[in-house]
Parts: sequence; C-alpha cells; structure tokens
Amino acid sequence: MQPRGYIKVLSLALLLAIIPAIGTTAKADTTSSATAEKTGLYSTGARFGTSFRGEDTDQADFFVARKLPWARNLSSGWNLGAAVELDLSILQHDDEEVVAGSVSTDLILSSPGHRFFLLTGVGAGVLEDEILGDINFGGPVFFLFHAGAGLRLTPWLSLGYRYSHMSNGGIYSRNPSLNLNMVELRFTF
Repeated sequence: MQPRGYIKVLSLALLLAIIPAIGTTAKADTTSSATAEKTGLYSTGARFGTSFRGEDTDQADFFVARKLPWARNLSSGWNLGAAVELDLSILQHDDEEVVAGSVSTDLILSSPGHRFFLLTGVGAGVLEDEILGDINFGGPVFFLFHAGAGLRLTPWLSLGYRYSHMSNGGIYSRNPSLNLNMVELRFTF
C-alpha cells in the first residue's frame, strides 16, 4: 500500500466506527436517566498534530478509548476517572510515512456537568519501521506521555488539545524524542 493509502483506509475505518456511535447517542438522549448514565463509556476520534522543535514531523492518530470502572466524585463537583486508549498513528516526515500502534492509560478530571476536562496519561507502543526520513528512533518500541484539555461541544462531540511526547526511554543506543502539539476531535457514546 502506498503511504497516502494508509490515510484513506484509516479515515474510512474511523468514519465507519463513528456512524454507530452517533446513532447510539441519539437514542440514549431520549431515554431515561438510568440509560443515559450508561453512555459515555466509549469514545473514538482522530487527532492531528505537528512537532514544535524543528523535526518537521506530522502525526495523525485514530483512537478508541474506554472508561475504566474506577472513578471518584470530588466534593467540589469535579470527577476523577480513568480510561484506556488504543491508538493507530501515522507519522510523516520528508514525504515518508511510518505506522505505529500504542496503548495508554489516562487520568481524566472532568468539571461539574462534564463540559470541560483535563487529562494526562502514559503508555507504550511499537513502530512499523524505526527510521523515518532522517530520524532514527533507535528501535521499534517507544514510550509516550501526554497531557491535554478538552471542551464538550455536544453530548457526544468534544474538541481538545494534547501535548504528546514520544521516546524510547533510553532502551536503545539512540533516544531521540518527538514532541507534538495535537488537535483532537472525539465522539463519545
């Protein structure tokens, strides 16, 4: 498959994943409050970003997330919860592309009414190829850290920002890092 073919296939897969989510959310909004509380367990979406330290690298993520059963309502009305997220990423540098997969766990702090949220998380992943243009990641395994914020625009759609850091943690002889500013569109159902 040509490098641009990955983006087309992943975009189609994301669209197919979103359509059932929109239908499920619309039905949940018209039912009882007990049913409405069960929504929001899953989310899917895409994020796009670019490096900010001169690496001239872009990344597109397609993700699926699920809330974990642990959550705590704080006395201030805020909620602290956790989620696990699976990502399929495409990194691009100098007209070359590499596919990566990762899993991360997130802590999510939501405002009363869940209109605004902050998140942070850590994870690990694998690169399809450790060399991307003139960047040698040292090996296929990488670790990641991210932090960000989001705003829920509708009950099922949110817009967010994420700072993302990726490196191999020194497990190989080379340890370049990749730092990205990313914009996220998330569908929750």
